Amino acid sequence: MQVIEILNGGRRAAPLPPRPLIWLAFVNGLGEADRMRILTILATSVALSAVPAAAQDTTFWKKVGDWEISVDPTIRNGCYAVATWNGGTVLRIGLNPEEDNFYFLIGNDAWASLQANQPYDIEIQFDNRAPWEVSAQGLQFNPGETVYLHAESTKFEFIEEFMRLTRMKISYQGEEIDQLRLTGSSRAFKEVMACQEEMKTREPEPGTDPFAPSAGAAKSGKAAASGG
Repeated sequence: MQVIEILNGGRRAAPLPPRPLIWLAFVNGLGEADRMRILTILATSVALSAVPAAAQDTTFWKKVGDWEISVDPTIRNGCYAVATWNGGTVLRIGLNPEEDNFYFLIGNDAWASLQANQPYDIEIQFDNRAPWEVSAQGLQFNPGETVYLHAESTKFEFIEEFMRLTRMKISYQGEEIDQLRLTGSSRAFKEVMACQEEMKTREPEPGTDPFAPSAGAAKSGKAAASGG
């Protein structure tokens, strides 16, 4: 069985340019309306982040089935979906316009041995597809709170499987630690993308803020040149 590697789990990568080709395999299998919506979002550079914000820093957007869609202002209004299962496992998966990738967080209060900033190599498998090798890292928002497994990647085929398939199995050191039934994951992530599209329309046009550092520097330089 071929194992697909997910990139840069838990390590902040340098910002990347938009990568519409990465999305191609994802969008080709969708209906025309969905493809057009996703490609429109791509043109505005959907992406994600290395360190998502704590829950109290986020803004609720909409509830879709068992999923809550919210906006994280600390990553340029990146949208994400979060859900909790009966066994206590929490999954957050979302986009961040600051970097051309996606991230997810998985945590459970019962996983008390997880340590912040420590690497964890896990596997994630959707239904019977080839498993994804994930280089995750422990992430804790505040001391004493739950430590989550956090990873990020530019391989959006992962998102395609998350949306299309029904089960998500998480394994560590060859042992299954949880299996999540992905009820409504397709509708939830479509709403994440719709949310991200709306957030893009709310961004100020470049050059409209005269007090932005770049604008101020440019005006100062011009004044100095004309005054000399």
